[in-house]
Amino acid sequence: MVKQILYWMVTGVLWASGCAGVHSSPESATQQGAAGGADPAPPEGAGAPIYLMLVGEVAGQRGQFDVALNHYLELARLVPDGRVAERATQIALYVKNADKALEAASMWAEREPRSLPAHRIRAMLQIKAGDTGAAAQAFGRLLELKDPELENTLVELVRWMDSELPKEQGLQVMQTLAEKYPRVAEIHFAYALLASNKDAAMTARVETDRALAMRPGWSRALMLRAQLMMQAGDNRAARIALEKALKGDPENPRVALLYAQFLAKTGDLKAAERELKRIVGRDPGNHDARFALASVWFELGQLDRARTEFQALSGDQRWQAQADFSLGLIDARQGHAERALRQFDRVGAGPLEFDARFNGISALISLGRHDEARQRLAAARQSYPHEKTRLYLIEAEMLAKDKHFSTATSLLGEALREQPGQPELLYARALLAEQAGQLDVMEADLRAVLQQKPDDAAALNALGFSLAEHRLDRLDEAEGYIRQALEKRPGDPAVLDSYGWVLYRKGKPREALAYLRKAYGLFADPEIAAHLGEVLWTLGRREEARRIWSEGYAKNPEQDDIRRVREKFPDGFRGAAK
Repeated sequence: MVKQILYWMVTGVLWASGCAGVHSSPESATQQGAAGGADPAPPEGAGAPIYLMLVGEVAGQRGQFDVALNHYLELARLVPDGRVAERATQIALYVKNADKALEAASMWAEREPRSLPAHRIRAMLQIKAGDTGAAAQAFGRLLELKDPELENTLVELVRWMDSELPKEQGLQVMQTLAEKYPRVAEIHFAYALLASNKDAAMTARVETDRALAMRPGWSRALMLRAQLMMQAGDNRAARIALEKALKGDPENPRVALLYAQFLAKTGDLKAAERELKRIVGRDPGNHDARFALASVWFELGQLDRARTEFQALSGDQRWQAQADFSLGLIDARQGHAERALRQFDRVGAGPLEFDARFNGISALISLGRHDEARQRLAAARQSYPHEKTRLYLIEAEMLAKDKHFSTATSLLGEALREQPGQPELLYARALLAEQAGQLDVMEADLRAVLQQKPDDAAALNALGFSLAEHRLDRLDEAEGYIRQALEKRPGDPAVLDSYGWVLYRKGKPREALAYLRKAYGLFADPEIAAHLGEVLWTLGRREEARRIWSEGYAKNPEQDDIRRVREKFPDGFRGAAK
């Protein structure tokens, strides 16, 4: 009779609304225990299991799950029924009581030795408890039972260990399993997956190879190999693995999507587009593929097609933030800064939050709403302290473009009081200080950078060029700094330009010409055009000088060096637009 009543109770819906079969008399009998007070002693004999079960059910209905767990666990100890142990396990997992869950799951697995869920749960809880030996035995039982979900069980185990266990402990668990069951490909794959998540790349590659040696065409393992090869920069090996996986499992959308993403990442956008169209054609509901296809269209410059797709995806809550952000990028690229700002402001909390705020500030700057941009920058520095340096630099650059050099220099001074000695801030303030005529600040900041990073080519070049520009009495020193920068960056047009300019300032225009020609050939920038034109003019090659200056003027007539040479050599700009 007890078994029949027990079976009827435990096969019902857990904590169903109301309690069928529990009337006023049993409820009043359990009122005190379920209310969370001291539990009354249960009756002895045949009534004890029924009492424990009724108290557990009533407590569960009232949300008193700890009370329910205690009674169901006691019931499981008294009644050798796997279904009771299963219910106790479920309650313990719900309240996150790992010790009681392990006790209940162990009883469940012993009473139902062919229950795959019981062995799976017990194995995970044993790992959590640090009993890797017992866990290995539990996995052995799964192997004996030929668990059809072994692969997914192990993948779920890896996900759990990745979030719950320290790196070395998780890897040790998988190493123990791999050593105990060396011929089980799924275990080696799971070990590789965990190792890849824990930045143990060598172990991940070795274990992936072992898994594939046992199952050569296994698409899931081939995808992992491809990802590991991409991380190592071996795109050829990654492509081979993906094409093999796709050939062996052509209808697998995950393989096809990863292959398309690989093609896009390696720059083969047209091939990526073909693959993604094929996936979407087979399954229009595959939003991962649709988002990837829209992103490829964006990169290909097919902005209207990308916009249509992103707009459709914005209705999917999973993709809304990414779609809104992408729509903002399209608006920004098409010059619709106001619309872009609205799209970026739609992006809420999540992984794209900072990028959206950052791009929104950029939209405000392009709209000329600089006061509002500065307010947002100040707020962002409070909200995203790890991005403070970047945000200070953006605000300083905006001020510099408005010719507010002193204000920008002061702002970076404030930033350096918060982050003393920060090299990027020092370098930026040095360049602004030069523009503001604060040459002592400029030199001090660049020397502070070089004290920390003596091989910094950018700082060496900046210091050398500034000395060449402003201190004719220190040209030898300037040349020394620029020569050091040139040794480190022999093909950098900015450094070549500086070296040509210091030679010209030292009265060596013919030697300077070769460096300036090379710099201009690499990067036809207005500043380099101004320098090259001046040297050509000095050497009497005036038509060529006019042509070079004309090119620089056409690109940016307001550039400082172009304006300087235009004032110094007005004959070189005859006929230029006013």
